[in-house]
Amino acid sequence: MRRIIPLFITVLIFTVFIPQTIHAQFGGFGIGNIQNVQVDNLSDQELLNFYRQMQAQGFTIQEVGNIARARGMPASEVSRLTSRLNQIATGRDQTDSRDTRSLSRSVDDTMLQFDADLRPLEEELLISELRRLVQERDEEDLIRQLDLILEEGFPVFGANLFSGSSLSFEPSMNIPTPVDYIFGTDDEIRIDIWGAAEANYRLTVDPDGNIRIPNIGPVRIGGLSFDEARSRILRNLQRIYSGINLSEPERGNTYADISLGNVRSINVSMIGEVRQPGSYTVSSLASVFNMLYAAGGPNRSGTWRSIQVIRGDSVVTEFDLYDLIVHANQRDNIRLKDQDIIRIPPYMNRVRLNGEVKRPGIYEMKDGETLRDLVEFSGGFSEEAYTDRIVLHRKTNIQRSISDVVWPDGGEIELRNGDSIEIKPIIDRYENRVRIEGAVYREGDFELTEGMTLTDLLDKAEGVKPEAYQERGIIFRSQDNLMLESIAFSVRDIVEGNAEDIVLKRDDLVRISSLFDLQETFTISVSGSVNNAGRFEYLNGMTLEDAIFLAKGLRDEAAAYRVEVARRVIDEDTRTKVNQIAEVFQFEIEPNFNFRDRDSEFQLQPFDRVFVRTKPNYQRQLTVRIEGEVQFPGEYVLERRDARLTDLIEQAGGLSQYAFPQGASMLRVLEITSEEVERQEFRDRSDVLAALNLENVDLDRFETINDTTFTPVGIRLREALSNPRGLNDLRLQPGDVITIPREFQTVRVEGGVLSPVTMRYVPGRGLQSYINSAGGTTDRGQKHRAYIVYANGEVDRVRRFLRIRNNPSVEPGATIIVPEKPASEQMSPQETIALTSAILNTTILLFTVIDRLNRD
Repeated sequence: MRRIIPLFITVLIFTVFIPQTIHAQFGGFGIGNIQNVQVDNLSDQELLNFYRQMQAQGFTIQEVGNIARARGMPASEVSRLTSRLNQIATGRDQTDSRDTRSLSRSVDDTMLQFDADLRPLEEELLISELRRLVQERDEEDLIRQLDLILEEGFPVFGANLFSGSSLSFEPSMNIPTPVDYIFGTDDEIRIDIWGAAEANYRLTVDPDGNIRIPNIGPVRIGGLSFDEARSRILRNLQRIYSGINLSEPERGNTYADISLGNVRSINVSMIGEVRQPGSYTVSSLASVFNMLYAAGGPNRSGTWRSIQVIRGDSVVTEFDLYDLIVHANQRDNIRLKDQDIIRIPPYMNRVRLNGEVKRPGIYEMKDGETLRDLVEFSGGFSEEAYTDRIVLHRKTNIQRSISDVVWPDGGEIELRNGDSIEIKPIIDRYENRVRIEGAVYREGDFELTEGMTLTDLLDKAEGVKPEAYQERGIIFRSQDNLMLESIAFSVRDIVEGNAEDIVLKRDDLVRISSLFDLQETFTISVSGSVNNAGRFEYLNGMTLEDAIFLAKGLRDEAAAYRVEVARRVIDEDTRTKVNQIAEVFQFEIEPNFNFRDRDSEFQLQPFDRVFVRTKPNYQRQLTVRIEGEVQFPGEYVLERRDARLTDLIEQAGGLSQYAFPQGASMLRVLEITSEEVERQEFRDRSDVLAALNLENVDLDRFETINDTTFTPVGIRLREALSNPRGLNDLRLQPGDVITIPREFQTVRVEGGVLSPVTMRYVPGRGLQSYINSAGGTTDRGQKHRAYIVYANGEVDRVRRFLRIRNNPSVEPGATIIVPEKPASEQMSPQETIALTSAILNTTILLFTVIDRLNRD
């Protein structure tokens, strides 16, 4: 028995509390209750956990959206949820693909990914990855990524030339035929003849190097330059066109023009350290650079300085890309021929240039080239460069060394492979600056000259202003240990020469305060029945009349005989607190804005407050509005403070013959806080949208109502009319809106019923009958809690006494509302499986424990 009780408690814990815990975990933010989620309130980490859970359970983002929509989540929330899930999925895919590329991409490709076109995208991805590593506190991976950026993030000079997509660098066809162009098979010749005879020929060079001119026969031009071929063709044309004069063309009567038509294609091979090696078919006008661009340029290990063009068995030229990029020199950018080979050997020497130059990067240097050549390649120093000390890092056979190079004397140092040069910026400080600020005519920075004194600086600042505080100025000075010290001086004595002058030092700051800086800003205020109430600057000698004038005079409701001035009590001799905290003076102003002599000369003091009171019986017209079935609907002015509903009905000419007084309603202006205003805005917009579906809507009324917050007030107009001044005859307040509807003939049933409907009102018909006409209640409908909202805004509900139900009566225009039970949260199949699995595991564990206890 002693063993059974603990076992029973254990079973109770595992079968009751553990399932509840599991359900709570799934009932937080999961598939099971996704409809209750506010997406904007979820953190990125919570959404990421949900995304992982979703993937583990085999759901796609689209399926999750469908489930959320089916469970009642609003469409806007579903859109936000799927959008954020797609962002997470896209981010993970990019990270995975980037990791895969970084593992499989060769070192050659890696370096060129940091060119000018792709660098912004790569930096964005790297920053995102580093932020993730920092959040996950993966220090080892973070250091590895930082090393990768430092190693690969430096651009190779010229690499962006072959990575841009906006330029093609294809050979131009719209140029005059080069005079040194050599004709070959498939080249096209254009022959145009005009004058005494006219003819046009388009002839193609055959494999034997011949063109066939009509009436002349074959003419061999293969292997000839353009000038040579042109001369040969003209000589042959002269045989049949006697008007062509070769020696003096202007004396002939027939003329001929020879030009190159469509050019032939040639085959060129790219080998060596090239990004895309292979055999290329290109135009016979293509140059070395055209081929380099077509093949993607040199790779990570390829040279930029000695690109070989091999023709036959010999190297016909070595092309230096730096000559083209830096000097625009195309001397070695020769035109290619069929079967040429372009070979890119490995690079010679590479150095790294960093810091204050116009084009920092990795440069290839030929043997014998110097630091001066490197600076020329980089475009020169930037405007912030510090050239008195250029740092040269060099690798020796054993370790590294560092050297200081002075420019320009050190510009002839020959650079070696692996050198790293750093050009540092100048120091962000001045060597000869002093500053002055405050009550002087010219504040700012000034040059510090040898032996310059405080008087000299004041002269450069064109002296002190009249409002300067004469008793004290301060010099702020930085000591040798960078600690600040202050040196005080008398401004008056320095200006008048009665004190020893102070020699200034570099970066001294002289501050001369104004009298206005050392005192509180003096103001007065005028409030009450004036045209321009507010706070005004106090001026010495200001009177009460001046203050009223600044406030632009009195308003119509001002009680000119009741003007008050409240003044602070300041007793400098009293050292204890006193009871009096303010002194009040009263004045009278005549209707024509004349003060009595004593009152007009009353001088104000700083911080005085002037109050102009309002006449006790003065009241602006206060209005209410009545709409609907009265003889004269519209806006009315309240004639008395105690005006009532019946008074307004009488002013409006009484009710019309179609009026339904039982449904009369009232809206009253509600004083609410700013927080309540925000919550009310949505309901106000909904009311206007609903009203737009009605006929004969007073849009001006809704515009007015939207600017003010109203609350409904239940009224009983029929009882008020039968008993004026009685309990139901409410007193009106400014802004009230009373609506008298036409006689209603319908009743509305909504809420937890099968078919919410508006039906005809039948006198004597009960609440239950109307609910039955709407199909009865749903499974969640709570008939015993039904209530009625009457047309006049009053509400009544079903009551019970001793299990006897007392239903409220139904009147025309009423709305019957059947509340619904909250939707019960049902467990999803995945949650059911998880819960069942936990219970089974617990049961197996209990049987195992019981078995072991029995053995013992």
